[in-house]
Amino acid sequence: MRKQIGNLSCLVREGNNEDWNIVLLHGFGADASDLYPLADFLDPDENWNIYFPDAPLEVPIGPHMMGRGWFPISVRDLETGVDFTKVRPPGLDKSAEAVSSLLFELNSKKLILGGFSQGAMISMEVALESPQDVNGLIILSGAMLDEENWTKKAPGLKSVKILQAHGQRDQVLPFAVSQRLNEMLKKGGAEIDWIPFGGGHEIPMPVLLKARQFIENLG
Repeated sequence: MRKQIGNLSCLVREGNNEDWNIVLLHGFGADASDLYPLADFLDPDENWNIYFPDAPLEVPIGPHMMGRGWFPISVRDLETGVDFTKVRPPGLDKSAEAVSSLLFELNSKKLILGGFSQGAMISMEVALESPQDVNGLIILSGAMLDEENWTKKAPGLKSVKILQAHGQRDQVLPFAVSQRLNEMLKKGGAEIDWIPFGGGHEIPMPVLLKARQFIENLG
């Protein structure tokens, strides 16, 4: 099922509890259909409504091929490894505002927010701005952005349970940048289930199993 909520078009897997919601954001160059097949695996009992928004930007991903993105990333950055620790990417604020508006419209009793890669970074930004709205945060192959501002806001996530996973051979978002994010969150007092794994820029089965357990525990 597809729904338009605010400015975002979402694929939706409906669940049994009207106000229990999960919002999962895809990575750069993908779209809502990329993560949508995970819905029944992550929540086999259909306790949650799971929303998969399309990012607002259309981005080129190859000859005559387009995907979607939450903020622009150059091909050169993708090839050499992305590091936004010292900058605030253009377009970040607009996408974060769109996701925040989506969360407002959902008016959840329980909310899990998360995503993969660029979607994980947007999830972090939104959660840092409105930690009181989020019960759980799933950061899959995400990384630090705008380190100075994020570090100031990190203590706000003390009451939010966090699952973070990253591949040690990730060539798109280096593992070290994810480690910095992990250390920042821990220093801020967050409760984190940290899952480093031996692969690259991906979501392997052990991480999916952990995510399913994480969702089940918050139900």
